[in-house]
Amino acid sequence: GRPPRITARVVQRLGDPFAPRSFSLIAIHKHGIPDVFAREALDEAERVARQPLGDDREDLTQLPIVAIDPADARDHDGAVWATPDDDPANEGGWRAIVAIADVSFYVRSGSAIDREARARGNSVYFPDRVVPMLPEILSADVCSLKEGEDRAALACHLQVTKAGALKSWRFTRATVRLAANIAYEDAQATIDASEGAQIDALRPLWDCWRA
Repeated sequence: GRPPRITARVVQRLGDPFAPRSFSLIAIHKHGIPDVFAREALDEAERVARQPLGDDREDLTQLPIVAIDPADARDHDGAVWATPDDDPANEGGWRAIVAIADVSFYVRSGSAIDREARARGNSVYFPDRVVPMLPEILSADVCSLKEGEDRAALACHLQVTKAGALKSWRFTRATVRLAANIAYEDAQATIDASEGAQIDALRPLWDCWRA
């Protein structure tokens, strides 16, 4: 007998199969990567993104804290700061802060956003795009630590000795306002030249790192 008749419907044209855009779309389809958010999750993300940061956070907005990332980074989830310690019990040592975006302030367990994030597991990076784990209003905006913007963060305060040992630490929920987003290359060039817009913020970081 004749083979069964199979029909197909064109739903999307990917174009040149060797273009970077097409490689990405083919991989997304081939591996079943979820790249469309449920309306419920998008609406929830819009709503939580507008919530106030609250008054119960440690105010670190006056510190010249900086994020150092690849030049093409689309989101900035961590920032750092250091200064010589003025504690007589830690002479020659450092105080430092590592702050990460407080994503859990926006993404609550069991929420629509959380369910979508669990289905993805992680963000997926391609040459020309990223399929984010969280809606972009969170991943690329309010959960991204950006220069001059107040952001919710989890901060770890570190006390480092002159010899580089960790003397003490504490964790807080904080509000940060970055002094700058800096590319790796620009940060290193500033240190190498011992001058530049952010040299006062970067030099203590490098000195603490050397310790």
